[in-house]
Amino acid sequence: MRFAAKLTAAIVLLLSVTLSLGGAWTITQNFTSALDSAARQYSAQQRRERFALETALEQAGGDTTADLLTAADRYARELRAAYGGDFAPFALMDDFGTTFYSVMSDTVSYSDRWRAVQAGENSFCCAEAGQQRFLLLASPLAGQQRALWLINAYDITALFSERDRQLREFLLLECTALVLAGAAAAAVSIFLTRPLRVLEAASRRVSEGDYDVCCALDTNDELGALGESFDAMTSAVRAQIDALHTETERQKRFVASFTHELKTPMTSILGYADLLRSGAQPPERRQRAANHIYHEASRLEQLSHPLMQLLGLEHGGVALHPAPLAAVIGDVRRSLPELPVQLTVECPPDAAVLADRALLSTLIRNLVLNAAASKPRDGTVKIFCERKDGGWQIAVRDTGCGIAAEDLEKVLEPFYRVDPSRTRQNGGNGLGLTLCSEIAQAHGGTLRLESTPGQGTTAYIWLKGAGE
Repeated sequence: MRFAAKLTAAIVLLLSVTLSLGGAWTITQNFTSALDSAARQYSAQQRRERFALETALEQAGGDTTADLLTAADRYARELRAAYGGDFAPFALMDDFGTTFYSVMSDTVSYSDRWRAVQAGENSFCCAEAGQQRFLLLASPLAGQQRALWLINAYDITALFSERDRQLREFLLLECTALVLAGAAAAAVSIFLTRPLRVLEAASRRVSEGDYDVCCALDTNDELGALGESFDAMTSAVRAQIDALHTETERQKRFVASFTHELKTPMTSILGYADLLRSGAQPPERRQRAANHIYHEASRLEQLSHPLMQLLGLEHGGVALHPAPLAAVIGDVRRSLPELPVQLTVECPPDAAVLADRALLSTLIRNLVLNAAASKPRDGTVKIFCERKDGGWQIAVRDTGCGIAAEDLEKVLEPFYRVDPSRTRQNGGNGLGLTLCSEIAQAHGGTLRLESTPGQGTTAYIWLKGAGE
């Protein structure tokens, strides 16, 4: 059952209960008021009739049962003569329930008459006889040696008929009101639940893989806020999926490039090893094969070192300690004794950052090697250190060939080479800048490249200061 139908049913049910209780209470109150008014009116009438009957009994002058019956019968004939058949029938009973006289015939049963006597003088009760309703009043007769009660039956069928008429009209009115209210409630429920239907349809599309869906609910209420939250959620999920897709593509490219990097040296190693296994070879050929095997094995070793460092950065944390930049750059100088260019440094002696000294040395060393491989026009690679944003910025600058704008965003990807032939000849494997970027991020810093083709490249690293 849909929510709009449940809401409509709830509204109709609530309205039905409210109208039924209100109508029943109103009709009951009206009927009770009319019955009390009739009881007061007939009580006054009974007092007059009782007085007339007491007078008739007093004029009879006898105390015997025969005299009592004669006086009662004469009084009944007088009533018939005066009112015809439109008078209230009466009966006489004693305290023991014995009926001495009655003109009620079977109109009112004996049990109803006796119930009226038991109710007393100031009370009344109702009796039903076929389609008629009677109001029974009982009061004691004065001036009699025995206790006698006058019981009168007044026809109040009209009161019950009016009550039944009001009930029928109210039921008709209630049914009409419920039908109209149900139609209005259905229309309002459908209108109010439209945002829920939109959200439900959007959720179904998201479950089917469509993350571009947008609810765009224009309601200034909780449903509107829910729609905005839903749109924000789908936007975040879409961004996460795009990022995951990008990462998956990057990993695919990494695996493909890694496989390609392994294939060439492994093919050479296997080929020359098979040559050596095939039998005795001339010394020159054997030496050439050994040199190729050694060279390609060295390439694999050079490839394995940055890969191991990358894996270590991805799966383990980096312990940061104060590291003087001058000392770190000194480590870089000592690790590059045969650098083909001149390395110049401008670094304040008090410059210190929070870093892993070995990793930071690797980062700067790779940047220097990349700068040297670009063949600077002036034969110099420069390192600058300066304060910036509460930390230290390290810049490695060259005047080499530079990097094109379309390649600048890709050089940080694993195995990407701007000039594959040149870098392969120089022993490059396309992992240097990737490792530099990962090391910078592991230190809470960033690596940024600026380059102009034909003029040179500058690599910037920002790291938090040791004393900050």
